[in-house]
Amino acid sequence: MKTEILDIDYNGYVNLLGTAHFTRRSLMEACEAVQMLEPTDLAIELDLQRFQFLNRRCFGCPDQAECSRRCEFVGATDALGNVSANIWLIDMSEREISERIRRLLPYSRNWWFSMVTFAFWPQLEGDRDKEVLLWEKGYKEEVLKQHTKRLEVLRAKSPHLWRVLIDERNTLMAARLAWIVTQNLKAEKEVRVLALTGAAHVKGIAALLGCPAQLGEELRRLRLKFTSPQLIRRVSVN
Repeated sequence: MKTEILDIDYNGYVNLLGTAHFTRRSLMEACEAVQMLEPTDLAIELDLQRFQFLNRRCFGCPDQAECSRRCEFVGATDALGNVSANIWLIDMSEREISERIRRLLPYSRNWWFSMVTFAFWPQLEGDRDKEVLLWEKGYKEEVLKQHTKRLEVLRAKSPHLWRVLIDERNTLMAARLAWIVTQNLKAEKEVRVLALTGAAHVKGIAALLGCPAQLGEELRRLRLKFTSPQLIRRVSVN
């Protein structure tokens, strides 16, 4: 399947909000962004399996009504309420991410993939509590600086992981956002897209949305097969 990429700056139609997952501030900001922008389309950095898991977890939680630590993605979809808006899932599936990483790694280096996955990532999780505290207090720039440093370590230690987790996902999410905008413009519909992604993805996605030629080239260079985003719900006003 091919995506039609127009020669426009898609950032004029897409509002990107970078989040820190499962933080009170990100939940609040996501809900406020929905209410202020009143988007025609909400795009979130999830695939269907992860979205269903998060919704099931929240639905079955007895503290759901008072919870302030829900996923910002679920909170944003709830904040839409009964409005005429599309909700799109724009991320790769976890299975596809894993398969693409393994295909890039030579067979003899599979042991290194395991080492990085199970040794390096827990270290990142250990830093998360400190960063969450800073994020909640409003020190976003400081958190992003620390996160950028860790990503650069990942890029140096495992360029294959970096390529899939950052470059390929950024490219696919940007292409899917462009597709959403293009479909609306072709149908002569009003379009205001609110896209919620992890803060580490915002800069890369915005750069690709602002340069359609580069976006098309990245799809080819990374050998990404474009598939349209998953439409999970359309809410209609009664």
